[in-house]
Amino acid sequence: MAIIIEGLADPLSPLADAPGVQVHRIAPGCLCCAGNVVLRVTLNRLLRRPPAQLYISLADATHVGQLRAMLSAPPYDTLLSLCDDVAAPAVAS
Repeated sequence: MAIIIEGLADPLSPLADAPGVQVHRIAPGCLCCAGNVVLRVTLNRLLRRPPAQLYISLADATHVGQLRAMLSAPPYDTLLSLCDDVAAPAVAS
């Protein structure tokens, strides 16, 4: 399993030590604009040895449609099978 996390994730997260889980952090930014190259490089490296499951965690879901469109287009359309989006509830502070 692999997880791509956009933004600053807690370095003490239990994910960091989970066996069999590859965690890749990328800087926050619009993944369909400024962060597109970083996301593509990370995806291309991961997909050389594809994980059974890949999760992409976004800091902001504003451009989820554009991200899904990118992942549904070549070359990713033959490498990935997209599932439904999962939205986490907002945490009150």
